[in-house]
Amino acid sequence: MFILIIIVVLSFSLIHAIQIHAFGGRIAGRITKRVALGTTMTETIIKSTGFLLIVFLPFLAYLVESGISINDYLILISVAYTLTFLLSIFMLTKLNSIQQFYQLVFYKYDNNTIPVALLKSLISKKSDFNGKTCKNFTFELPIFKKTLVSFIAYIFLVSGYFFAFMLAVLYPDNRLTVSQFTTIFHGFGVVIFAFYLDPMLSRSIDSYEDDEIWLKNIYSILLGRVLSYFVVSIVILFFLLLKVF
Repeated sequence: MFILIIIVVLSFSLIHAIQIHAFGGRIAGRITKRVALGTTMTETIIKSTGFLLIVFLPFLAYLVESGISINDYLILISVAYTLTFLLSIFMLTKLNSIQQFYQLVFYKYDNNTIPVALLKSLISKKSDFNGKTCKNFTFELPIFKKTLVSFIAYIFLVSGYFFAFMLAVLYPDNRLTVSQFTTIFHGFGVVIFAFYLDPMLSRSIDSYEDDEIWLKNIYSILLGRVLSYFVVSIVILFFLLLKVF
């Protein structure tokens, strides 16, 4: 059981860390004026995290069906979100280095497929390629309104699986039904992201009249995502301390 919990926590954290890392592709695409390639690279990396879901979801479902206690389940969630929060902070502060890595991938991609270009970039020495830089993260860059919208969207996107399965732990007789609430949780976040955040980001990346707003938009979206991990972990810790369940 302990090994399964570790696998669930690590797979969840890796999924979100990789997805944040993928945003470097969009930054690299804008800086190198290869916007389409940057968008494709980002979407490819994000979709590749689906392989980790093959591990994450069955193991999480098995833990629920094995009769994990609500207290142990809340501890599992708390650890998962805390680890994800720490990894996401690291990714946010290192975003300039990450986007330089994707510039190297673009360079390698000219003569290779995407998987080969990624592999060669991972084993390549830093001295082999010097990419263009962008501003490192500071709290002056994010825009409050857009950060808030991103936070709301990601609260639903990052909590869907765990909270739906938490209902399955609380109501084991109806666990098959309540586990479907994942779609509802994700649905709200997907709508906000698809109809506001992503179009807003794409429009600013496509525009070359303002050389800062696109980066501010990216940092706003990512900061909102990072804050969502933090808030969820605090809420879960609050439940644990007060023994609400």
